[in-house]
Amino acid sequence: MVHHLDDPDVNRPPPQKLLAGIDWNGPVTWEQIAPTGADFEDRLDEIPDVPAADELAVAMLTGGNFACPAPPSVCGAPVDVPSPAPTATLADPCLRRLLALWSLSRIDDDLVPRVRDALEAIAALPPPESQLVATAIKAMPEADQDGRLELLGIAWQAGQHEVANGLLSGLDDAHLITALTRLHIDGALDLLTAEQQRKAFLSAITDEQLATAARISAMTEVASTDVVATGKDKLAPDLAKALIAATKSADCATAAAAAHMFEAHGDHRFGPKRPHAHTTAAMMRAMCVLASYEQLQRADEPSYLLGYVPASGLDIVRVTYDPYSDVDTDGDGDPHTTRTTEHVARDEVVLPELEDMIRALHHCQGAVCTSDEREFRFVYKPQGGELILSRIEVIERPPCRTP
Repeated sequence: MVHHLDDPDVNRPPPQKLLAGIDWNGPVTWEQIAPTGADFEDRLDEIPDVPAADELAVAMLTGGNFACPAPPSVCGAPVDVPSPAPTATLADPCLRRLLALWSLSRIDDDLVPRVRDALEAIAALPPPESQLVATAIKAMPEADQDGRLELLGIAWQAGQHEVANGLLSGLDDAHLITALTRLHIDGALDLLTAEQQRKAFLSAITDEQLATAARISAMTEVASTDVVATGKDKLAPDLAKALIAATKSADCATAAAAAHMFEAHGDHRFGPKRPHAHTTAAMMRAMCVLASYEQLQRADEPSYLLGYVPASGLDIVRVTYDPYSDVDTDGDGDPHTTRTTEHVARDEVVLPELEDMIRALHHCQGAVCTSDEREFRFVYKPQGGELILSRIEVIERPPCRTP
């Protein structure tokens, strides 16, 4: 009979250390650690908390090569940074980014100057990477407001808007104003107030590099602050000046919001009237503003759309798409599509599929604009030496198909 202490299933020897034989009192290299995608976590767990580990962290961060390529997006779905393959070695960026995360956990304030350039390089990584970028920014001490802001600006320029906005709260007001006005980081508006930083908010209204929602929010907050302060719903001169500039914005939604704010205060000078245009480009710009304006209108407000439509009315052409149809009902040669035309009287006209049309109007080639779901075609005809809208075609696009 075997004694239980001699039973190999019970009295197992301890597993052999992966990093056995390394002298942690001297310099250690990553080649000695030799992590792979299959065992890097076990090897990192065996690294002791000694000065040599800090040197490993510095060496990894300054070595770079952390841009792990992500697979292409399918049908616009978000993508994640992939895990390293089990056979990945130190040359693989997907493994290196995970080693960089471990390395950043060892960076204290004393080590930051040695890896500052590396932090800037990591902050410049584009999405879908986000975890490594956020961790690198957090490695910069909050007390170093200039350094933290610099990394946030780098990340913002790289498209890391969600990361940058989420890490603004540690900045003081002066640095938040810089983030808003110089770096155009729109999340700073949420941490400032129009009452205390009116100049910054007015600047945001006319800032062409700020996101549309931020600029419209700045308009609304300044106007609301004035109502509370004065008890009167009247546009202050400095706000009116900023709004006039915004009505000329290259961003259609911003221009429409500014025009509508004037309209709501009884000033009709900036409404989206049909331009005296001879070119399709001018009409498309006007249509873009008009569509966003129509979305903002109250039920009791007159529509400027009627000025774009001839007295005879507007033709609305709809092409629907049915992936399962096998009968060409309208004779266009495509069994999946059905084309219908409706003539709408002028006083009954509304813009079709308005929300999707607004999205599409940001992606136009000539008079054809596309969203993920539809294609919109705007047809103009001459009238009195100018162009007027005669037909809108709304064409459903085939659904995106995953492989």
